[in-house]
Amino acid sequence: MASKDIPDFMRGFDTTDDWGMVPVSSTPKAEPSVDPKLVENSNLEIAKVKSDVSDIKSMMNEVMQIVSEKETITKELSDEEVNQRFKDIEKIVLPFLYNLSKSDEPYIHWPNRGPIIKAQIEKLLKLTRG
Repeated sequence: MASKDIPDFMRGFDTTDDWGMVPVSSTPKAEPSVDPKLVENSNLEIAKVKSDVSDIKSMMNEVMQIVSEKETITKELSDEEVNQRFKDIEKIVLPFLYNLSKSDEPYIHWPNRGPIIKAQIEKLLKLTRG
């Protein structure tokens, strides 16, 4: 994609980062890629996914609690280090949102999003918690 094809606010960001999602024109067929009969302990896998989702929710709650506890955020915004952190956060969040909005397709097929999202959460927590 040529740089002239992206909005001004996305210039300087990595728009080629693979988020694991693909725009599609219809809901993907519900056919599993692996025969469930061949997969042992599928209940353990489901429990692991539920656990991962619970962990992500817990991390997001912690982030929101920290944000709500910050009373001096306007004063800290003038600090150069904090301003750089916000710019670094933009480098994580804006490409994600931009990639979500690139297509007008009604559905997004996003397999294996758990590890991808978890990695991005970890990057954000490193920036927000110092």
